[in-house]
Amino acid sequence: MKKLSFIPALAVTALLFLQANPKPEADTLISLHPEAPALPSEVKAIVQNKCYGCHNADSKNEKGKAKLDWDALEAAKKSKALATMGKITETLEAGDMPPARFLENNPDKKLTDEEVATLMSWSQGKKK
Repeated sequence: MKKLSFIPALAVTALLFLQANPKPEADTLISLHPEAPALPSEVKAIVQNKCYGCHNADSKNEKGKAKLDWDALEAAKKSKALATMGKITETLEAGDMPPARFLENNPDKKLTDEEVATLMSWSQGKKK
């Protein structure tokens, strides 16, 4: 009879031991929600100079913010970031950004051919 009362005590002890030694949470979160890689410095420079004014969380341009938020892109899961990068490629190929109406008042924000090539290379996942 004493052996049977020992089993519940052993089970409670094992349970307490397992709760005291949880798996490292950081490792678990990284494997479940891998983040997109950080923007390369040359891409980040172009974005800061030409795109970020309209495409950020604090922008007054609701349409631009809704279509692309660079802050959210950097914090997004890899799968979502890759989908967004595909949309960026499509937009650059179509020549839709920045819009002509915006460039009328801000001609300095026009992307050069080299900047477009850098953004396209990055958004397509190509390494230089």
